[in-house]
Amino acid sequence: MELSLYKIFLFSLCPLTLLVGQLVSFRVHLEVDKDGWLNTYFVKQGWFWTSLVGWWCMIRYGGFGPRGTWKRTLLRYAILTVWWFVFTQSLWSEAAPLMDLVFTATGGRCSFEVFDLSDSPTWGINEKFHDTFSRRQSSLQKLYNALKKGAQNPPSLLQNAVSEIEYWISEGKGHLRGEDVTPSQLNSLIDSALHSWKKINSSNLCRSMGGYWIGGHDPSGHIFLITLMCMFLLGELQAIGKRALRVLKTHNKYWQQLREHGTSVLTLGGLWNLVAHPPATKKQLFKQLGLIPLDISQHLTQLFGATAKFIVWENPVVLLVLFTFLWWWSLLITTIAFHTLWEQLSGLLCAYIVAGFVYWKLV
Repeated sequence: MELSLYKIFLFSLCPLTLLVGQLVSFRVHLEVDKDGWLNTYFVKQGWFWTSLVGWWCMIRYGGFGPRGTWKRTLLRYAILTVWWFVFTQSLWSEAAPLMDLVFTATGGRCSFEVFDLSDSPTWGINEKFHDTFSRRQSSLQKLYNALKKGAQNPPSLLQNAVSEIEYWISEGKGHLRGEDVTPSQLNSLIDSALHSWKKINSSNLCRSMGGYWIGGHDPSGHIFLITLMCMFLLGELQAIGKRALRVLKTHNKYWQQLREHGTSVLTLGGLWNLVAHPPATKKQLFKQLGLIPLDISQHLTQLFGATAKFIVWENPVVLLVLFTFLWWWSLLITTIAFHTLWEQLSGLLCAYIVAGFVYWKLV
């Protein structure tokens, strides 16, 4: 394969981003909501969006034509998809993905240490038991459901644990401790009970029961996924880039519509002209003033429609670039805010093992 500037950019983007993120993390401390809309609806569903945009571009830019490149794209996509699935997803409930096998093989496990072990006179939740109040309450509910569902003739101590968790779910605060049981005893009882009822060898199963990973080496699944997505979109851009650029240059009509409708909206539907040159009568003035909101809404509707057509139908390469930037930004935030350097590097390297081969050899 001939080494070009684009290839250098393709293979160096994610490693350089990780390096920049590490340097920034020494100066900046970020508080990032893991349950934010970007992470929930886009990054966690990233392979779906990446697949949708990538294949839509292939369709719109003639990738399925006589000279289309869809067969080689399909081969690369299939390899990346299988690797993504094996590394991050469970084939069935009892099978752990590869990244979780690495975690458990290096001493990691699912923990249910719910209660704080300090000497406070009231019950408290362990600070390590998830990182936000909403996640903590949600996990307590899952833990409560798991204990209620799994316990058959539970001992009194376990019943106490269930009652305490139920109190926390309903009240969101602690109450006076009993003298006959310690937080450590309840933590151990909950942990041993749940682990004896089911083999918990995946992070997904652990979270579904209200637990959390501790110990072990946890390869960054986010960095792994985002690296694959960036490599796929940028890698396939090579196949459609020239044609997409030619198509983009031919759509002058949209820019005319943008100027026309945008000017009308910015001038508030001719309000300034109406103020500068008012009609002869008040009746005409009020009539024209009443038409301004309708005129603005019409221009906005036409502008949004023209923009959607321009981006989604005529030039989906714009979507490809936007999603690539979105994934890159998520990668940067992840390198600054989450995981250790070694966990980030392992996630990156695991992605490059396959993606690097695919876009070095199969292009």
